[in-house]
Amino acid sequence: MSQNETPTHDDPAGHTEQVEIERKYSVGEELPLPDLSDVGGATGTLVDSAVAVDAVQLEAVYFDTAEGALARQRIALRRRRGGHDEGWHIKLPAAEGRTELQWPLGVGQHETDDVVVPLEVLAPVRVHVRDHPLTPLARVSTSRRVTDLLDPSGALVAEIADDTVSATDAREGTVRLWREWEVELGPAAPATTEGRTALLDEIEARLIAAGATVSPSVSKLAQAVGRTGLGSPLTSASSKSGGKGSGSPAASRVLDGVAELVGQVVALDPAVRADRPDAVHQLRTTVRRLRNVLATHRDLFDPAAVDQVRNTLSRFGAVLGEVRDLEVRAEWAAFALDELETDRGVDDPDARRRLVDDTRAEHDEAHARLVTVMSGSVYYRLLDALDSFTGDARVAPDAPHQVKKEARRTLRKAGKRALARSVKEREARRVLGPDIVAAAGALGALHDSRKAARRLRHAAEFATTGAAGVLGAHAEAVGDAAEELQDALGWHRDASLFAEYMLLTARRAEAAGEASFTYGVLYQRSIDQARRALALAEDARRALKSAL
Repeated sequence: MSQNETPTHDDPAGHTEQVEIERKYSVGEELPLPDLSDVGGATGTLVDSAVAVDAVQLEAVYFDTAEGALARQRIALRRRRGGHDEGWHIKLPAAEGRTELQWPLGVGQHETDDVVVPLEVLAPVRVHVRDHPLTPLARVSTSRRVTDLLDPSGALVAEIADDTVSATDAREGTVRLWREWEVELGPAAPATTEGRTALLDEIEARLIAAGATVSPSVSKLAQAVGRTGLGSPLTSASSKSGGKGSGSPAASRVLDGVAELVGQVVALDPAVRADRPDAVHQLRTTVRRLRNVLATHRDLFDPAAVDQVRNTLSRFGAVLGEVRDLEVRAEWAAFALDELETDRGVDDPDARRRLVDDTRAEHDEAHARLVTVMSGSVYYRLLDALDSFTGDARVAPDAPHQVKKEARRTLRKAGKRALARSVKEREARRVLGPDIVAAAGALGALHDSRKAARRLRHAAEFATTGAAGVLGAHAEAVGDAAEELQDALGWHRDASLFAEYMLLTARRAEAAGEASFTYGVLYQRSIDQARRALALAEDARRALKSAL
């Protein structure tokens, strides 16, 4: 039993997600379970009864790559037969306890004893597994006797599992036998972290008094392969770089910050695959940050290696951009149509179908292409390259030692670049004029200005937050000013693109015999927004100049 069990709706197989909070204890072969029918008084979660449940036999197979990619991340993936929750399970690290994902045994096309992990189960950990095969790591056979601790209403406070275990290390052939008690909290456990800890402490005191000892191993999988736990001690990127980065504290700082961003890419991967809200946007932003940080600090490392990683990130970012642009267009359209209906009472089903429904359908197709890319060798090699860069980057021989001085130098350089590419209001307004050539030139200049402002913002945020943060309030102010300019120019871009799309869609609607009034109104409103955005951009440009 677990806390907070909730079904997920983005998985056609209907997998569930829950938080598992438990403790394990080693016990002798004949040690009886003590009476726990009255625990919980100190926490206000009084156990009223202890009820024995029918014994069950559990047969589990745990999977990992040959290199232990999942174990390094403290992730366990298993197929278990027997018990009320038999199926495919993934256990992930969490702030408290473990997050457990569950699928039924029949998920996918592999319903036999074949040791093939279904694609649906593989998706949440694909970013770690990549294209390496998963093979059995351990086979664990458990004879389980369960005692449920119930509150006065009959709700489950905790489950005590008395497990006799026979485990085989599938790769070494070693067989290990042991007995353990496993205490897992149920839905009626205390609602606060403090209350849950107090309850577990009280149960633990009873078990230890009866002769149990705290288990030296955190999980059955770890004990099956002869380890006390999964994963490895966290180390900074600089300490993993074989001494190359440690010769330059400035380079080490950047490597640690880049490693933090790479960690964000890895963390976002499952959400992007599942098309969770805003996940594509967040990953696209993180990819852009990585590219800009690597460009800003290119001189610290082997330029060829930096350029190779940045180019691959750019290609991946383009695929993310296709999906994100369609998200933005659908959001703009839905908001604009709702606003039109509120302001003028105009409800145009044909326009809503074309602008919202059709765009969302395009988005779904683009997202499917994105998942295909993220399930291919090019993406996996990008992840490998990022791991390699953060773990063993080739640092330039003349890389500086002074951390803050280098951070200020790169920020000044990015600031000069942003100012040099900024566009004054008079030139910017040519984008709205009748001269097509001048408008195209102004549009390109605004695009370059927006990218330069974004690079400056990312450089400032990189230098003031997270693992690479060493600068203070002035750098933060520069980053804020750059963000204001980037946002204003981004608003102009979105409004201009939406206006163009209104013209194109209006022609298609007219050709199909549909009214085009709605598109005309939305076009003019978008143009008006683009004008307001340019005015804001001019204010932001001046503020940035002042901040720098």
